[in-house]
Amino acid sequence: MGINAIGSGTFTVENSTIRGNSIINLRSDYGSTWQGSFVIRDCTFIPAGGRPVQAALINGSYSGQHDFGYTCYMPEKITIQNLFIDDTSHPEKYQGPAIFANFNPNRTNDSYREPFPYILTKAVILENVTTASGLELRRSDNPFMFEKVKIISK
Repeated sequence: MGINAIGSGTFTVENSTIRGNSIINLRSDYGSTWQGSFVIRDCTFIPAGGRPVQAALINGSYSGQHDFGYTCYMPEKITIQNLFIDDTSHPEKYQGPAIFANFNPNRTNDSYREPFPYILTKAVILENVTTASGLELRRSDNPFMFEKVKIISK
């Protein structure tokens, strides 16, 4: 599962090896909410502990159809520095690791309505992110949902 998180502030993962399905999993039972920022620095990510999987760094689920009693947020800014993704064991047709999992498979165009809107990440800053497969980091399996997230590579 990776590291489960819910809350606010600055969440820092540093000098760690993560062997889950994602680095950080935003708990869906609380609206996959984090109001603040994520910093991932000097880490190794081994997706699914080395089993073949479509890797995603940040995981969660949010349909926008349930009232949690508060506004739900993704981290406003995500900074990833010096991350090695050991994705040597990957499935057929693997396109490389994604920054974001597919949080809402139904949100694929502008016609989707969220009565309780999800506030998405504004920016992801990438610095020295490498993969064992040699494949580039992708936005998401749901690029529409995250198309307005600014990706900054340093």
